[in-house]
Amino acid sequence: MKKYTLILLTAFGLTVFSGCDDILDVEPTTAIEADSAVIDFITLERAAIGAYSALQSTNYYGWRYLLYQDVYADNMMHVGTFTTDQEVYARDINASNLQISSTWASIYTVINRANIVLRDADRLQNITEDQRAQIKGEMFFLRALAHFDLVKVFGPVPLVVTPTTTIAEIQDQPRATEAQVYEAIIADLQAAETNLAGGIVTRATSSAASALLARVYLQRGNNALAEQKADEVITTGPFSLAPAFASIFTNETGPEIIFEIDFTTNDQNGLGASSDPATAGQKFYLTADAYEALQASAQNGDTRFSATTLQQGTRRRLIKYEDIVNNTDNVPVIRLAEMYLIRAEARARQGAANNQAPDQVIEDINTIRTRAGLQPLQDLTNAEALAEILEQRRLEFIGEGHRFMDLRRYNLTCDVLGFCEDNNNAFRNLWPIPLQEIEVNPNLLPQNPGY
Repeated sequence: MKKYTLILLTAFGLTVFSGCDDILDVEPTTAIEADSAVIDFITLERAAIGAYSALQSTNYYGWRYLLYQDVYADNMMHVGTFTTDQEVYARDINASNLQISSTWASIYTVINRANIVLRDADRLQNITEDQRAQIKGEMFFLRALAHFDLVKVFGPVPLVVTPTTTIAEIQDQPRATEAQVYEAIIADLQAAETNLAGGIVTRATSSAASALLARVYLQRGNNALAEQKADEVITTGPFSLAPAFASIFTNETGPEIIFEIDFTTNDQNGLGASSDPATAGQKFYLTADAYEALQASAQNGDTRFSATTLQQGTRRRLIKYEDIVNNTDNVPVIRLAEMYLIRAEARARQGAANNQAPDQVIEDINTIRTRAGLQPLQDLTNAEALAEILEQRRLEFIGEGHRFMDLRRYNLTCDVLGFCEDNNNAFRNLWPIPLQEIEVNPNLLPQNPGY
């Protein structure tokens, strides 16, 4: 009997790759034979593209996970009848939330597909070492991105670095510690840096791996390395800020893009229609507070207001993703503006709060302000620089998936979101592990405290 990657084990009452009751809900690279389908570089490349395509899920970067980072914070709101979305907007997610379960499954799909491609890249004898290194580097990057997207909202999660194809493998995945997950993420990105060179921005490159390392180091509080990696991307990468902020979203794969997810009419996302009040379905709009922050900045010349949002009736639309017909807007995951702000933040955090901010910090802040149409600033302390960086990150990245982690990193979730020890809800800084996963494996996958 031939062995297939896609196996339905109905006798056990579980579907290894597509059921909603699996511990990881992982899916295969494709529905082709696992042992014989990948036979050369052409088929290995097709399998790699399958790993990229998993990023396009509407549960992941194709819609909800991406926008949830703003909805769970203070930038965006939900309007609709789905309780799954409403729980995220109310910051009161139940462990039984099926959307969170679907998001968990979609992210682990990326991980498993990357793991399968990594296995196949190692076993093929008829490809060159350069081809092997390229494919492996791309999969290391995707696996790191997916694990990072899990650990930053769920905390300790199963760390999966081998293909998952059987019931035994699925039911034997314990939660790793946060430190272990981050160590694996960093190791994968360092391997990606080594294996990769340049290339198109809709595929992983060495610069993309360095840029993601800068983001990971910053979130972990390793400011020296965050500054170093951001500086490498700025000074050695082939990138430049787009002259006009709006062009980032109207001209795909522009000079500022470091890594971007490509969507087409055959691979659509749900982003454009999700903020268009003229179409049916669940909607996500800017909050009044975020809209007013952009509007106030616009009074000082900020062009990001008109490029980010549009008042339509009582709704404050997000218009960065403007294709409401075909939903084919590319999604910029990492762009150069973030590297300037990471370098500035990481450097400012290394100095005393009341000390004068280094010239480079102020210069990086002003690089972003000037592109936006704002006047440059001068003579900031490190504390004032950090406050300005947080504000610029908010105005710059609404709808791009950064806000919740920014508030976490600045220790502001109590002040801004009400996640305080005094309120007995500080546990909501993490999302609940999906109940469906815990029910399969309660001993190895305990729930986050508080849920």
